[in-house]
Amino acid sequence: MAHGARVQEAATAAPAEKKMPKILHHIELTAAQNGGAMAEHSFTHYEHKPEVHVFGANEGHKLAAHIEKHLGIKMPGRAEGTIASPSDGEAGKE
Repeated sequence: MAHGARVQEAATAAPAEKKMPKILHHIELTAAQNGGAMAEHSFTHYEHKPEVHVFGANEGHKLAAHIEKHLGIKMPGRAEGTIASPSDGEAGKE
């Protein structure tokens, strides 16, 4: 009888919910304790926790590449055609 009860439970269980897409809402830039900057990504849906990327005091070029990559904003002083590498700013990611 226990087996039949489990089958009935499985049939009435709620289907697994699909995760919401991870869509960037905004990036907040703040000064970091290392003399550089932190870029905190916030997303449109609460199930995606904020992500923090830390850039050192001498990593302004990486911060600029990060902003270009995620916000599509051209940063002055960056060479045309320079693309942010996947590792730019990822060392401080939590």
